[in-house]
Amino acid sequence: MIAVKVVDRQGQCATFSAESGQRLLQAGLASGVGLPHECATGTCGSCKATVVKGDVRRLWPEAPGAKALRSANETLLCQSAADVPVELSLRANFIPPYEPAPRETKGELSLVRELTSEVALFSIALRDPIVWQPGQFVLVSGLGIEGARGYSMTREVADPSRIDLLIRKDPSGRFSTALFDDLGRSHEVAVFGSLGRATFSCDEGRPFIAMAGGSGIAGILAILNHAMNGGHFSKHQSKLFFGLRDAASSYLLDEISAAVAASQNNLAVTVAFSNEACSPEFAARYPNINFVDGFVHDVVRAAMQSGAVPADTNPIFFVAGPPVMVNATMRMLVTECKVSPAEIRYDRFG
Repeated sequence: MIAVKVVDRQGQCATFSAESGQRLLQAGLASGVGLPHECATGTCGSCKATVVKGDVRRLWPEAPGAKALRSANETLLCQSAADVPVELSLRANFIPPYEPAPRETKGELSLVRELTSEVALFSIALRDPIVWQPGQFVLVSGLGIEGARGYSMTREVADPSRIDLLIRKDPSGRFSTALFDDLGRSHEVAVFGSLGRATFSCDEGRPFIAMAGGSGIAGILAILNHAMNGGHFSKHQSKLFFGLRDAASSYLLDEISAAVAASQNNLAVTVAFSNEACSPEFAARYPNINFVDGFVHDVVRAAMQSGAVPADTNPIFFVAGPPVMVNATMRMLVTECKVSPAEIRYDRFG
């Protein structure tokens, strides 16, 4: 085992051990150390650290998050491994550790249902169950492809050894391309989790406003499922804004419409099509959903400014989707709508 020492911006120190070649972010989180991170897959750059002593192997030097690195001795912890003892310093502070700490297990990934040519529901039968909260995600790796991808759980199921995921085929992504090219069989995968702070519990006793772009809806579905099972909508009116390209590429609208009905209309759903207007014929198929044109963050801005989201209801804001959508929505909420960043919980995947 390799000894790893990390010192944060305030001078707080933590130590843990990593196997040779193990990703340092995963080793630290599994040891109960609160290493700062967001995506944990190399996209965001939030887990950057400076190598003070020793050396690390950069597993993906071209990772998008590497744009956040400012010197040759900086590295992304999620894309670094050590073969010798190493000391690292953080520009950020440690964050509260996960309880329980995330860990790795194996599982069998298989198709549940194709939703479109590029989006499908999958399940993983885990060898060992993991504990997770609505809104969290896991890192999945396998199919002979290096590195992990983050996918959010979509719903609570009775079997704790099963998790359900929504996966979108990314033309530039080797893992999802390989998966969609071979949907007919199951695949053994490694699963690390659970991760993510954009979680929800009915015990919080507050309404929520959720904004999702594309497959970012996955974690929001788990929040809706938990809210439904926990009787949330009998006490609190909440809202969902879901951004899609167009009607032809839409998915999960039947399930979302059914959730509105089950909530006795205490869940209000708006679907925004960014590429083309929704036809009256298509909208008539989903009378429980309000269809509008435009980017989802623009639609939310209009709703906030019109008073459709009363400020005195003290809602929790959830934002999930690709980085461009999440960044635009966060800016709008904080700078234009004066929402406190402390009230926004988000997932930003690439």
